[in-house]
Amino acid sequence: MQFLSIASAWFAVALPAIALMYILKKTYQNTEVASHMLWRKLLKEQEANRPWQKLRSRLLLLLQLLAALIIVIALMEPVISKNVTSIGHAVLVVDRSASMTAISQISAQDGDANKDETNFQLAIRSAISWIEEQPKNRPISIITTGALPETIASRVKDHTLLKRELEALSPHYGYADNTAALSLADSLHHSDAKNGTTVLFTDGKWVDVKEANALTLHRPIEMVKLGKDESTNNGAILSFGIKSDRANADLNQAIVTIRNDGNKEQNYSVEIYANEGEKGSNKVAELSVKAAPGEWQSVQASGLPYADFYKAQLLPTSDGIQTDNVAYQFPTVERARKVLLVTDGNMFLEKALILAGIQPVKMSPESAPPRGGNIDWILLDGVNHSLWADKEWTKLLEAKPLWIIDHPEEGATTSAVPAHSNIEIKDHPVTSYISFQDTHIGRFHLPGIEATSWGEAVITYGEVPAIFAGTIGGNPRLRFTFKLQETDLPLRPEFPVLIVQAAEWMNGSTLQQLGTATAGEWIDIPLLAETATAEWEEVEWLGSGISQENDLLSTNKQLEQNSDHLYEVPPIPGLYRLIERDANKQQLSSRYLSVTANAVELMPALDSDDQLRLSSVASTTDNGNITTEDVGSNKSSKPLVHHSLQLWAALLILIIMSVEWGVYRRGHSS
Repeated sequence: MQFLSIASAWFAVALPAIALMYILKKTYQNTEVASHMLWRKLLKEQEANRPWQKLRSRLLLLLQLLAALIIVIALMEPVISKNVTSIGHAVLVVDRSASMTAISQISAQDGDANKDETNFQLAIRSAISWIEEQPKNRPISIITTGALPETIASRVKDHTLLKRELEALSPHYGYADNTAALSLADSLHHSDAKNGTTVLFTDGKWVDVKEANALTLHRPIEMVKLGKDESTNNGAILSFGIKSDRANADLNQAIVTIRNDGNKEQNYSVEIYANEGEKGSNKVAELSVKAAPGEWQSVQASGLPYADFYKAQLLPTSDGIQTDNVAYQFPTVERARKVLLVTDGNMFLEKALILAGIQPVKMSPESAPPRGGNIDWILLDGVNHSLWADKEWTKLLEAKPLWIIDHPEEGATTSAVPAHSNIEIKDHPVTSYISFQDTHIGRFHLPGIEATSWGEAVITYGEVPAIFAGTIGGNPRLRFTFKLQETDLPLRPEFPVLIVQAAEWMNGSTLQQLGTATAGEWIDIPLLAETATAEWEEVEWLGSGISQENDLLSTNKQLEQNSDHLYEVPPIPGLYRLIERDANKQQLSSRYLSVTANAVELMPALDSDDQLRLSSVASTTDNGNITTEDVGSNKSSKPLVHHSLQLWAALLILIIMSVEWGVYRRGHSS
């Protein structure tokens, strides 16, 4: 039994007041007198009677005290609460927000060791158990939270199908509009005015918690609260930045900020990795930082080698959320690309490469192959067959992007003279803004089909292929079949444009890395004009590890564009590479994107106002109101119906009053 108005208990002060009246009441003895002459003596005795006396057991007193007590209890609005038993339409709302990826330690059954599973996995398991307890013909709908709420099942009576739909769900790492999901769930009960109910599976940690608490729900809601209410032992990388090192312009500096979301001081280790192309990812720094509960601390590392991207990894002793333990960042200033220029001398080519932002490392064909030096690609100005005969040179040439400039010999069988000066140019990144009009080229080299099977002729001069472009083993490759020194091309304005575009092709495009974005959001991505298709390639992903996320990634690889010409970011946090290809499936560019979870979703709720407290004003029945109560970890607050006891209290008071009237009528008080 519960009391809806505890404050009415103050009326209980009437009980000692009634007893006090009996204590102060004067009492008389029944005495037979023979004459009126004795009344004077009795009056004297009455005047001498004391007002205070011992309280005696009297029936009238007990009846009055009992009536007063029942009136006080009735004023306190006593009710008996019972769980609502419903077989009507039920709407399950599953919270998929990023905070649900927190680890909730559950004791395994049947004597197995303890196992760790996320709150999201626990929510799915709890929802399936709830469905198994329902009547087989009960219609059930399922709504999931996300950027927009999604109805994955509507009034389905096949509970096996419902369980399959639940098992296929995965967390949503972007912004989640939970209030919209609750409102949608409440609206689905339009035809179930009496029996409909909503069941919410959540950890209660919502970004829009204030809006949700202010929402008026017209149907009863049962909240299954998952996870622990107290702070978890969680550390997070709050920010990760890369900038040039002041001491050495060729090196970089990293700044990492750590936040301790736990309830005790923690010592953290931060490892920083640099991806240096062919060398792969190598650990270049390891830092230590101490943070008090609820505080953040920054630490920095200097002297980091240049890399395509950097990775910071947090290594706490124990951690509640794994997603925020890794962060990626890219250098703010692109390093000048280094090209190994194997030539006997070509001043125009060297100057044009420098103007294109390329740093040439010049070598003669007779030199031994270089070791190290971080060479990005190779340019052979003239094919020297002795290089291909050398094993070390061959290994280097096959491993790097290669640009070949032929030196055709006069009178050789592999040389050709163009029949005319007609130019045919195909759309390609190398040929943009190039016309070759009025350019004189007297002789070409014919390399053969096998030597150019990796690409196609993008410029044909007088029916003779002039420039081949393509890829081999994923590396860009170019081939000019004419000698620059024997043409007037270096003297024309198109020459530096051609070299810049060729260098961009060899670099895999000079477009900047895509930076950082939140999972599932829509961003503006500048694509190359020649791009026909673009898709995401997974480098590393930071999901919760469930198989459903892997399936989600496999179905979201293609770059999707909306009506606002924005592109969707992959739905799972991690590091991705956007690969652009032309109509011939040739790779045009490759750029990195760091995808993170919604940072606000992963922040702890420190204020009591940030706790989820839902209330409903469901239609009242003849017996009372349906309400909702807060619950603890892994328990559900069942919708309750309150049966008022005031009617029974009034009936009991009437019975007592009738008995009291009988006492008065008989003239007996004890």
